[in-house]
Amino acid sequence: MKILRIIYDWPPPWQGLAPHPYELTKAQVGLGHKFVIFCGHWPKAGQREKVDSVEFNTFVREPLPGTLTLTSSVFLFLYYLWWRFDKNHSVDLIHAHGHFAIWIYLYRFILQKIFPHSRELSTPLVVHFHNIAAERERAAEEKNMEVKSYSKWLSWPMEKFANMLAAKTASACIFVSDENKKNAVDLYKADPNRCFVVESGVNPELFKPVGAEEKEKSRNELSLDRLDRVIVNHGVMVERKNIHILIEAMKYLPNIYKLLLVGPGERDYLEKLNKMIDDLQLKDRIIRAGYTPYPQTPIAFQVSDLFVLPSSWEGFPKVVIQSLSCGTPALVSGFKAQEEITGLFYLESLEPEQIANQIRQIVENPVNVNRFFIESKYSWKRKALQVEEIYTKLVKLY
Repeated sequence: MKILRIIYDWPPPWQGLAPHPYELTKAQVGLGHKFVIFCGHWPKAGQREKVDSVEFNTFVREPLPGTLTLTSSVFLFLYYLWWRFDKNHSVDLIHAHGHFAIWIYLYRFILQKIFPHSRELSTPLVVHFHNIAAERERAAEEKNMEVKSYSKWLSWPMEKFANMLAAKTASACIFVSDENKKNAVDLYKADPNRCFVVESGVNPELFKPVGAEEKEKSRNELSLDRLDRVIVNHGVMVERKNIHILIEAMKYLPNIYKLLLVGPGERDYLEKLNKMIDDLQLKDRIIRAGYTPYPQTPIAFQVSDLFVLPSSWEGFPKVVIQSLSCGTPALVSGFKAQEEITGLFYLESLEPEQIANQIRQIVENPVNVNRFFIESKYSWKRKALQVEEIYTKLVKLY
């Protein structure tokens, strides 16, 4: 099968969603598929990560924050129209991720109303929802979170519009969690019969535990003592991730507890975190690491005793499964996995002292993560097979 994948994030850089489509595409190529990728790309980001049986068409990423749907997405749509009308560019299926393809959704929505038998609509469209914009907005309002003006008045309304169009036009909708699926059905009236859940996956050959000697060596390189109790948070640092609450929780923990923060972040929020660290006199207990290339990301999990993610909302974060695959338990909020996973714990509240209490309880009473379960249920090969089942159903209908 030849598939057109439309995805904003393709590495490099490796931050954000980028590892998900990359690993999923590799696993699907292993099933015999060929791909054409339409993706965003920074001119100075470096050469794209290549995958066998994949060809690329790239578009410059949004020039200003929040303007994706009015800039890059417009260029994508115009190119898509030209590309699709060339008979040499036929594909068996279109798999779009998120709101990058907003104008393609609108185009197909109009065709469904006016020309329901058009050639364009003869190709099934799968839309992958990694989050639900309306739910993100609601959660932010409930928690009185500070929201950038461009998010509140531009990017979020456009994302909600894209979600609504995708729910109405997609032949199938894939969600990364049951909660996301439920929200799409409730908020966008998506047809439950066309909605499927495929959670995030992991590469167990990359994300795996290491021996004591290698762990100690990596800890030394990070200025961590082998007796330290290391808490890690990995990902882009933004307000909704509540890193500031995790930092505040550190003051309720003994000095032997250290916090490893890995990932880039929004400038204003990073300044807020730096001030907190200074005010709470935690400089000696918090280690900062910025953007980390994907092949090196397992190190942070491998040296740590516990991964903590106190988010206000999430889809199904890949970092959680990555941590578990490395044998490191996770304490999280903002989502819930479909199945019970040994080593995955949920925060009872977002109060710093309560977070600290749960951290101590888990670290001081360690559990062994069932990596066999993680590999059998969450490997990218397994996720590709789940997506394959959805493709098969669609091809039979078309």
